[in-house]
Amino acid sequence: MSAHLIPAISDRDMLPADAAFMARTDLTQTRMLGYTPLNIDAVTTHLMGLLGERPSVRHVSGATDEILTILEAAGLQVVEDIRRYESGAEAERQADALIAEGYRLFSPYPLPRGRYPENAQLVPPALWVHLNSKENLGDLVDPAHLPERKIMTFDEVRARKINTPVWLKAAGDEATGWGYAVRHCTDATGFDIALSEMRKLDTSDRVIVEEHVPVTDSWCASIIVHEDRTLYAGSAEQVFSCPGHQSGSLIDPANLLPDPNLAIAVGEAARKRGFLGIAGMDIGQTVNGRTVVFDPNFRFNSSTSQALLHPAAAARARLPVSLSLNLMTTLSMAEIARRLREPIDDLWFVPTRLVDAARLSAANGRSIVTGFVLAENRDKAFATQAVIAAMLDTA
Repeated sequence: MSAHLIPAISDRDMLPADAAFMARTDLTQTRMLGYTPLNIDAVTTHLMGLLGERPSVRHVSGATDEILTILEAAGLQVVEDIRRYESGAEAERQADALIAEGYRLFSPYPLPRGRYPENAQLVPPALWVHLNSKENLGDLVDPAHLPERKIMTFDEVRARKINTPVWLKAAGDEATGWGYAVRHCTDATGFDIALSEMRKLDTSDRVIVEEHVPVTDSWCASIIVHEDRTLYAGSAEQVFSCPGHQSGSLIDPANLLPDPNLAIAVGEAARKRGFLGIAGMDIGQTVNGRTVVFDPNFRFNSSTSQALLHPAAAARARLPVSLSLNLMTTLSMAEIARRLREPIDDLWFVPTRLVDAARLSAANGRSIVTGFVLAENRDKAFATQAVIAAMLDTA
C-alpha cells in the first residue's frame, strides 16, 4: 500500500461532527444539470477518503470491498461509516436512520423536495437555493469582481438588441452546473438559437445576460466554510473542451490562483447567511489583470478531491503537476484494478472514485474511473492522462 495521502484540510476542519454525506436526490432536483439515472447514484460515490469516520450513504457500485481495496492501495484512508444502498427507497431509509441518530445531511444538490426535515439538513434548502442561484451572485461578490450582467425576461431580451459576444445563463432557483444551462453566443444567429434553447430549458421566464470577459486563465477555488471562519482549500485551473463546458482540472504550481482572498471573502458572505461546509467558485483573471467571479458553487466541486489531495500526492510522487481524468470503460472492475496497479504503485495515478457497472444497471456496462495523474509539467500531464485512457480501452 502506498503512503497515506493526508488531505490539505483535515476531516475535522472540513465539516461539523454531526454532518453525514447523503447525495442521493431525484431527477426533478437535477433537471437543469442534465442528470440521468446513472448520475443520481454515481454522485454518491464522491469524496472518498475525505470524510474521516463520518457516515455516508453510498450506492453499492462505488463502495464494494474491491473498490475500497484499490482506493486504499492508492493511499486514500477510507474509514467512514458507509451505509450502502441499491435502490432509491433504501437510500432514503438510510438517510432517515442517520437523522434519527442525530446527524444532519449534506449533499451537493437539493434533496427530494419536502422529504427530510429542514433542521436535519446541514444547509437549509432555501439558503442553498439562494446561494447557488446565478442571479443572486451580486449578493455575495463585490461588483468590482463581477462581469456586467442583466437579469431579464425572455420577452425583454427579444425586444432589445444584444451585442455579442455574450453569455446566456439560467436564472431562477433550480440547481445548475456543468455548463448544461449556459450558452456562449458569438454572433446574432448563435444568440437567437441559444435563447431559444434556454427558453425550452428554463421555467423561471428569466435569463441572465452576461458580458463576455476575455480571460487568460480560470480556476475553481475550493473553500471550507465554518461557523466562525472560511478556509481556503486550494484551486484547480479549469480545462475546457469548448467555452463554458469544463472537461478537466489541472493543478500547476506555476499557475495557481493569484490571490485566494476573493474566494475567502465570498465564503465569508455565505457564512454570515448561515452556510456551512464545502464550497467553491469559478474565478477568472482577465487580460488586464482583473479577477472576476463567474459562478457560485456552494457544494463540493468536481475538483474538490483533487485540490485537497494534490499537495500530499505531488510531494509523495515528487511530481508537481496533476490533471484530472474521468473515464468510462467496459472493462470489469477486476481488470481495471489489474491495469491500474502499476501506475498506482508508481505513484503517478491517484483514483478518487470508481463505479462498478456490474453493480449499477443504469451504467449500461460502462464503469467509471475518476482521479488524477501526476507529471513533471503540463504537457506531460496531458500525455500521461492519455496513457491511462489507452490502458483502460476508452478510445
